Amino acid sequence: MRCAHGPLASAGLAALLLAALPFGCGGPKPADPDQARATLAMALDAWRDGRTIDEVTNGSPPITVADPAWKAGFKLSRYQVAETTRAAGFDLKMPVELWLEDPKGKALQEKVKYTVSVQPARTVIRAPF
Repeated sequence: MRCAHGPLASAGLAALLLAALPFGCGGPKPADPDQARATLAMALDAWRDGRTIDEVTNGSPPITVADPAWKAGFKLSRYQVAETTRAAGFDLKMPVELWLEDPKGKALQEKVKYTVSVQPARTVIRAPF
């Protein structure tokens, strides 16, 4: 069996390497923990202050939020973000303790996790479990 090492083989290899460049070092980087914490704090502060998810989504900076308790009308009285975070691809998983009041006025406390992204857009998504 003979291998072709001529100009066409070299050109093919060069084209393959050039095509792979966009997926190399210039791609997205993991979320910066400080930016992720700041994004999460902005979203949770807005909830605690009585703002709606739509107001946060359309605010400055815009933050896309998905939290079923917030959407269902629960009020947030306070929160505590844990010091530990865990990388989830380019996002961070952040444990948070929430002190809530349900729409009927009953107080409750929950430990939840949020997946936070800061690029290409800021997002705060409550993990389903």
